[in-house]
Amino acid sequence: MTAPRLALAAALLCSCTSPVADANSWWSLAMNPIQRPEMYIIGAQPVCSQLPGLSPGQRKLCQLYQEHMVFIGEGARSAIKECQYQFRQRRWNCSTVDNTSVFGRVMKIGSRETAFTYAVSAAGVVNAISRACREGELSSCGCSRTARPKDLPRDWLWGGCGDNVEYGYRFAKEFVDAKEREKNYVRGSEEQARMLMNLQNNEAGRRAVYKLADVACKCHGVSGSCSLKTCWLQLADFRKVGDLLKEKYDSAAAM
Repeated sequence: MTAPRLALAAALLCSCTSPVADANSWWSLAMNPIQRPEMYIIGAQPVCSQLPGLSPGQRKLCQLYQEHMVFIGEGARSAIKECQYQFRQRRWNCSTVDNTSVFGRVMKIGSRETAFTYAVSAAGVVNAISRACREGELSSCGCSRTARPKDLPRDWLWGGCGDNVEYGYRFAKEFVDAKEREKNYVRGSEEQARMLMNLQNNEAGRRAVYKLADVACKCHGVSGSCSLKTCWLQLADFRKVGDLLKEKYDSAAAM
């Protein structure tokens, strides 16, 4: 891909402190089915007011991008599923406990497990939104507009409908980070340290998806001769993202 590559953080960050965290989280969108906006009848309560776990900033974004919420929920579900796979042989296996905090009290601790959860959740949103753009599910984005890679053979066509990872990255950053950025903690406090840790791990998850996106091609020609190829940008399988973040988990550094 020719768009500026983002250097993946060397490691996820964990904190030795454990300030009180909010009980509710946008992760709860994974536990509560979300109807598409067009399914709500005129005069009914707006979809955003019915969704649990959103911060004020996220609720405002919901009002602006209602059609995105279905895919944020899908991204959260894929993240939970991947987390449970990566930790399937561990004592803590990403088990969900309810519809509000999702992972329960363990998220109040600034641990490596918390770091991984934030990273994989942010990655799930990038993944889901990027693919929704490609599939024409969102009115504010479409196929990827990534420039043609310089090393692509000249006789290969560029411009197939690729996953819009650029849009997915930007929207996920705005939505997922909103809950942290709207907090106003005292500089140098434990609460601020935890906020910065969460933002760092959100970014590590987004960059993992961005980094692993690659060029995919399809052959054209008589009887499968592959005399011509059409290529586009395609996200990696989400399992590869989970594997990469698990490697970062294993080498996580305390903050």
